[in-house]
Amino acid sequence: MESENYEISDYSFLTEESVEKHFADINILLLSGKHIDHKYYTEYTVLENYEAQWRNFYSNLYRLNLVTDIFDRSRYYYLDFTENGKGELGSARRNKELTELQTLVGLTLLDMYYQKYFDEEKIIYWNDIKTQIQESDHQEEYKRILFNDIRGSYDEKEWKIVEKKFGKTVDSFDKLGWVEKHSGKNEELVFEIRPAIHRLAQIYQQELQDFESFSRQLKNDKII
Repeated sequence: MESENYEISDYSFLTEESVEKHFADINILLLSGKHIDHKYYTEYTVLENYEAQWRNFYSNLYRLNLVTDIFDRSRYYYLDFTENGKGELGSARRNKELTELQTLVGLTLLDMYYQKYFDEEKIIYWNDIKTQIQESDHQEEYKRILFNDIRGSYDEKEWKIVEKKFGKTVDSFDKLGWVEKHSGKNEELVFEIRPAIHRLAQIYQQELQDFESFSRQLKNDKII
């Protein structure tokens, strides 16, 4: 791997066989907001082998920062579009903002990641999410936001609506590399939470410290 301090004066690395072969895939993934970890072994390796050159490339040609982050012993790359990135409740300076529903689902999945911290793979099934909603410390906030009512139980139709909301968000997160879907379009929701989900913890530090207040604001503003 190239030194972080390596000074680059040209883009000759683009003619290297491995870079030339996979440039289009890497560029499309990063510019679409993808977080690339070792699951994308080929693309990850090409980024790692020419890390300093890639960083210079995106800084000079796109005015974007190629960020290298590590969480849970896993390294990943992504492009930082702005200085800060939250949904409408926070700074609005990000090119690709999260909706408030995506934010809620993301913080829920982040919590579930920590619950499975010692599992090699953080596989999540729809029943795991239902349990999180019904039994977690934040169950009242989840129920108030997702069902508009705090009750002991909900019918199948109500759960299907919530599952659909989570499914759409998981589809979006799969494109970002925050999760990896294991289920098809019409199958029950199954996916793996990837370490890059930790980026939400960096963006939403304040909200995580007072989730109850944050969730109350979501509902009061009628944005979910």
